[in-house]
Amino acid sequence: MAADRTRANATTELADVLFNLMPLVVNHVNQRLEELGMTNTDYWALRSIEDPMPMNELAHCMDFDPSYVTIVADRLETLGLVERQPHPTDRRVKNLVLTAKGRRLKKTIPETLWNAPNPFSALTDAEHDQFANHLAKLTASNQ
Repeated sequence: MAADRTRANATTELADVLFNLMPLVVNHVNQRLEELGMTNTDYWALRSIEDPMPMNELAHCMDFDPSYVTIVADRLETLGLVERQPHPTDRRVKNLVLTAKGRRLKKTIPETLWNAPNPFSALTDAEHDQFANHLAKLTASNQ
């Protein structure tokens, strides 16, 4: 029983650390994206787009209502990151296709977000890899 309480206390402490870390990560990402004139949703949509991608598939990938993806696509189009093109075999479907600017930004945005000091900067490369592996294991085991 004492071992269970110790594990429970340790898990509570771990959860507290993660709850404190998440706002730091979110704020960091939001600040960097703001410098690029983007929102978090813009970023996740850009990361999710496989060129070309039907809008309904993007909705599925992002777990968004298809009507909301229209708003997201409008914004990405305004930013010059995507174009809407007709689907080659289904006239009812519109594909999102990355522009040259969109492809370039999709490729370079990780460096923009993470090369500056960030919430993970205190980790060595080995610690970073271990942490990422542990988080991936936790995520996979809870899906």
